[in-house]
Amino acid sequence: VGGSTGYMIRVIINYLFNATAQPSDTPNLDMTIPIIDLSPLFGDSSSPTNLSKVVEEFLYAFKEMGFAYVINHRIPQSIITDVFAQHRRFHALPFDEKNKIRLNQWHRGYLPMASYQVKSESKSKGVLVEDTVATVKAPNQSESFIVNHEHFEGPANLKEEELYSRYLQGPNQWPQGMPEFREAVLAYYHQLEKLALELTKVFFAASKADFNRFAPHFQRPSIGLRMLHYPPQPSPVPEGVFGSAPHCDHGFLTILAQDDVGGLDVKTPTGEWISAPNMVSSNGETALLINLGDSASKWTNDCLRATPHRVINRSGRDRYSIVFFWDPQLDFTIDTRDLGTQWCPADKTPNYEPQTYGQHLRKLLSHNYSELYKTIDGAQKPND
Repeated sequence: VGGSTGYMIRVIINYLFNATAQPSDTPNLDMTIPIIDLSPLFGDSSSPTNLSKVVEEFLYAFKEMGFAYVINHRIPQSIITDVFAQHRRFHALPFDEKNKIRLNQWHRGYLPMASYQVKSESKSKGVLVEDTVATVKAPNQSESFIVNHEHFEGPANLKEEELYSRYLQGPNQWPQGMPEFREAVLAYYHQLEKLALELTKVFFAASKADFNRFAPHFQRPSIGLRMLHYPPQPSPVPEGVFGSAPHCDHGFLTILAQDDVGGLDVKTPTGEWISAPNMVSSNGETALLINLGDSASKWTNDCLRATPHRVINRSGRDRYSIVFFWDPQLDFTIDTRDLGTQWCPADKTPNYEPQTYGQHLRKLLSHNYSELYKTIDGAQKPND
C-alpha cells in the first residue's frame, strides 16, 4: 500500500468499515476507499514534511481509487448539523412552494424530481467504464436545491446586468421566509471554500507545480453547491433506474457530505461497485468524501482518476446529501503542459488539446440537461 504506519492502520480500519456496507451485488471486498488525514495541513504550515504526508496519501487515493474520505478537515460539526437540518426543512416544503424558485437560466434554484437524465459516458483514465446509453433507463430519482458562486466572472468594468449575460453568471434564488436556511447554507458554503482551497494546494504539490502560478484562477472559482433529496426507491429496484445514475463528475474537485442512510456506490478499477457510506471519525466529526472530476483527470493526462459513482436508495428511508463542486474560473485553460512533466514527459504529446474549463463544462451540462433546458425561459443553449 505504501505510506506511513498510521496511514496503513487507517486503510485497515476503512477496509473493515466498508466490508460491513457492501451493496448486495458487490461481494468483492478487495478494494476500499482510502482515508486522508488532513491534520498535518493545519500544523506548522511552513513544514514541507507535513504537506508531503498529505500529498503521499492523496496520490495513493487518486492514482488507485479516485475517491477518499478526509478526516480532521476542521469544518465545525455544528455547521454540518445545521445545514442538514435546513436541508430537510426545505425539501419538506410543498412542491408548489419549492417550485416558486425553480431552476433558472443561470442554473440556480430548485430542480424537481426526475428532471434530467444522465447521458454522458463515464471514462476513467481515458478508458470507457460506463456505457450510459445502455445502463440508464430513466431520469434521476432525486430533487435538488442548487446554489452557485455568489461572485461574478468577467471584466471589472462590466455592469451587473451585462455580467448576467455571461455563461452561468447570475443571481442565486432563495426560498421566501426562510432566512435561517440561507444563513446555514452560506455558512457551510464558505467553510467548504476554505477546505477546497487547501485541497487544491495539495493537488498542485502532488503535480510538482507551483500553486502560486495558478492561484489567480481560483480567486473567483466556479462553485456549485447542490442539496440532494433521494426518496426511497421501490424494492426490487427496476433495472436502469437510479437515484443518481452512474457518472463521473465534470469538474475539478468534489466534496460530499451525506447522512447515514447510505446508497452511494463507487466503481473500483476492477469493475466492482463498493459502498461509500457516511463515516464518523473517532472525534465525532463527520468525514467528508472527496473525488476528482473529468477536468482534473484530463489535466493530469489521465494519471489521476475520475471515478464513476451512483446512488441507489435501497434503504426505505429518505436520503439527503450535499455536494460541493469546486472548479477554476470558466475562462481558465486546462493544459497538461502547464503542470510541467509530472504527468506527461516532455517528449510525449498530451492526451488532450487545451480547452477552457467553461467550454468543457458547457458541453457536458448541455448534453445532460438538454431536455430540461427546453423548459427554462432564457436558458443558455450550447452555442450561446
